Amino acid sequence: MYIKTTKNKKGQSYYHLVESYRENGKVRQKTLLSLGKVGEDRVEDLITAISRHTNGTSIFEAIKSVSVESTYILGPLLVLQHVMDRFGISEILNDVLQKHPKLGLNFQRIVFTLIACRFIAPSSKLKVFEHWQDELYPAMLAGKDELHHFYRALDLLASHKEDIESGLFWRERDLLNMKVDIVLYDLTTLRFESTREDMGELRRFGYSKEMRSDCTQIVLGLLADTEGIPLAFEVYPGNTFEGHTLVDIVTRMREKFRVRRFIFVADRGLFSAANLRHIRKKCGGPDGKVGEFIVGMKLGVFKKRYNEFYDRSCFTALSDQLEIYETTHGEDRCIITWSKIRAERDRKVRDEIIEKIEKKLKKSRVSGETFVSNTNYKKYITGLKEGTPSLNRKAIEKEALRDGFFGVITNIPKDTMSAQEIVTAYKHLWIIEEAFGELKGTLRTRPIFHWTDERIIGHLTLCFLTYFCEAQMTKLLRQGHFEYESTAVQNGTIDPRALTVASVMQELKEVRAVPVKLQGKTAWVRTDIHGNSVKMFKALGMAIPPKLLQVEQTSETSAVKCSGTN
Repeated sequence: MYIKTTKNKKGQSYYHLVESYRENGKVRQKTLLSLGKVGEDRVEDLITAISRHTNGTSIFEAIKSVSVESTYILGPLLVLQHVMDRFGISEILNDVLQKHPKLGLNFQRIVFTLIACRFIAPSSKLKVFEHWQDELYPAMLAGKDELHHFYRALDLLASHKEDIESGLFWRERDLLNMKVDIVLYDLTTLRFESTREDMGELRRFGYSKEMRSDCTQIVLGLLADTEGIPLAFEVYPGNTFEGHTLVDIVTRMREKFRVRRFIFVADRGLFSAANLRHIRKKCGGPDGKVGEFIVGMKLGVFKKRYNEFYDRSCFTALSDQLEIYETTHGEDRCIITWSKIRAERDRKVRDEIIEKIEKKLKKSRVSGETFVSNTNYKKYITGLKEGTPSLNRKAIEKEALRDGFFGVITNIPKDTMSAQEIVTAYKHLWIIEEAFGELKGTLRTRPIFHWTDERIIGHLTLCFLTYFCEAQMTKLLRQGHFEYESTAVQNGTIDPRALTVASVMQELKEVRAVPVKLQGKTAWVRTDIHGNSVKMFKALGMAIPPKLLQVEQTSETSAVKCSGTN
């Protein structure tokens, strides 16, 4: 290959890059590139032109050796590692590991992998071992774990559940800045696809919130603050009456966190004189004050005060949507509210029930008490014992008079919290309901593929940590008022929605780490981060990582390490 000077018909000279080759025994020439006109002081231009050509040739030759066999999930790992470091989970897990120096497994890496997979594709530990750990960016896992390591990690989580909860609680708190903590509490049930009760103390038949009396279950109690951050959880046998859990949960709350003062908020299922006495006695601070509570009331049990509680002429209107009436019940404050929104919801629910009953009355040939089994339906029917079921119009009319009414009972003094503040605090219980929805839905706490009590608690501790990460991300997204970017158009306009962790995690799954093998090296590069994923990085205060993640020498060892499939 050499530079040749040629002239055109006008006598103008040009430089050309020419390559010689043989064809049928004769030397021939092929022009590869025109380098421009011949002129004075064109040497630098000539060098630049040749450099462009040689670079192009190098790239062309290099492409032949590039190998991209697979890609790996990266986006969710970047976010979760940041969250676990920022909110103390990584440090707490390391402290747990230090107590077991001879354990022989990478506890932090395994828990990180399991938490990541609950966001990416909730599945069994076996599925994570067989498939999902090979789909994740290997540099953030630093090795592949055996199946029994995952189960041993669950055992470790179970045995250090209290340490983990206390460590997270006190991470950003101290006794000097602790004033009042409003603690929300509620329960749910988690069923097993099994009828066995001989594997421990937890799996039992009991009242199921999922209406699945054919399966064993456990009762899960969850504590959270008013910002939705989970504080702790407790697991009870499946046949435990929810009111009986209060004695245990309040005692544990006081012993575990030793907060100077907290206000315990719970729904109507925990309303009983015995439970309220226990809160007064066990929730009090070290200064001798009684424990404080805000608990939903069962207005139906106060039959002697029916006319008073449901008389709106006694109420004070706070707006056209809400009215409030305050009285006393024994030594406590009793606050009754009427809400227009609740009244409309109550009416709608009742109308749907009556519609179902009417359809069944027209079609069904069944008579007697077997006509309906749901207690919510029976109160609207008369004549069941006589075998002539029909709608009870008087009961329906009486029930309609209760639409929109709700009550709470509290022992918090008026000079501490107003009636409206009490009601607002109680309404925060939707946060717990939302938490249960996420645990059962997005994060898929069940099905639970474990049999022993220890493994069940270990699994739930893992789910607790996962939801803790989600709750912290949700809090930051709400503080930043981030909206979901979507091309979906409704009625000619884009429908704005609050950005959720679940939706962002789905998009982050598409942010991949790509190993590019080139000339004996492997360059790890990431795909683009854009849209809602960028908003999550911004909410968390994270910098977008560079395109080039790392470069490593290609070897048999690294080839095995990066042998995942996509």
